[in-house]
Amino acid sequence: MSHTSLLSSLTRAEDRDDWHALNTDLDFRKEVVLACRELVDTAYGQGDELALWNLHDILARIYDDDFGPPGVDRADKETQPIHRDIAAVLEKAVLERELADITDDEVSSYPEDPDAYVTWLKARIGDHGSRRHPLYREYLRNEAGVEEFRFFLAQESNLDPRFDDILALMQLGVSGQQKLELAANYWDEMGNGDPADVHTAMFARALRTVGADDAYIAKNQLLETRISGNLSACLALSRRHYLKAVGFMGVTEYMVPIRFRDFVDGWRRAGLPEDGVRYHELHIGIDAQHASGWFKNVVKPLIRDDPRSGREIATGALIRLNSSLRYLDAVLAHLRTATERPN
Repeated sequence: MSHTSLLSSLTRAEDRDDWHALNTDLDFRKEVVLACRELVDTAYGQGDELALWNLHDILARIYDDDFGPPGVDRADKETQPIHRDIAAVLEKAVLERELADITDDEVSSYPEDPDAYVTWLKARIGDHGSRRHPLYREYLRNEAGVEEFRFFLAQESNLDPRFDDILALMQLGVSGQQKLELAANYWDEMGNGDPADVHTAMFARALRTVGADDAYIAKNQLLETRISGNLSACLALSRRHYLKAVGFMGVTEYMVPIRFRDFVDGWRRAGLPEDGVRYHELHIGIDAQHASGWFKNVVKPLIRDDPRSGREIATGALIRLNSSLRYLDAVLAHLRTATERPN
């Protein structure tokens, strides 16, 4: 099997018997793994951008299945053996790419006292180039119009519509302060029981306000957007990555208030409808509280229980910071280029 035919193999099986036949065909599964390795080599070893797109399209399709709604039609389709064969190879390559940008000193030179660790981690976040990025501080705040906000929100759909499910997954197997903090965060995502205030519903209203429907999103998402979304799914779905996910999502919560303040100011400057900005305005205050609770009730207990957790948490934080910087750079470059094109 060529790596170019790997994507089509994901849709090859239609029913229970098809999937059973593929799952029990060990020669086929070996071909799939070899094709994945070839794809990894082409994408990362040879720097082929089309192969990188294919790699992340395949992962995104698997994650769409993982996060997809349940139903009778899925009840007897056992997709996991082959999906996990593929994801194991591709995820390893994606994470190795991220880890290559992180030095040992960045994740090992941390204090083991919980309070000092949080201070150290916040300083790392504050000093990073993605903390106060010009996409937010300058472009969205002062320049963007409706077309630019439409494009930007299409990119942001890589994480926001799944954040509640990610929080639900992160609660598995944890207890005490961690579980309560994650649960409180999740309940806020659920609008504290009011269907109209569920955060995914509010984000969907923001998308509708600027006309970013599913077809527009699928057509306009950038490669770095796809990578960013796949990273969050990868870390959330695997329990072995829980500590990295704590760092990754903690950074996300910590950076939201200042970023969304710029977004809201730009939205109103552009004269866009108030109903569409409610999601972002609400998160300015809520995520400031959640970030504080995350560091106090999730990060600190982990460091207190086992200081070795600090390395994994810091690694997840830096994966988020570095991938966010690439993502924001790519979005800003695209918007600047699009603005400069002649009509």
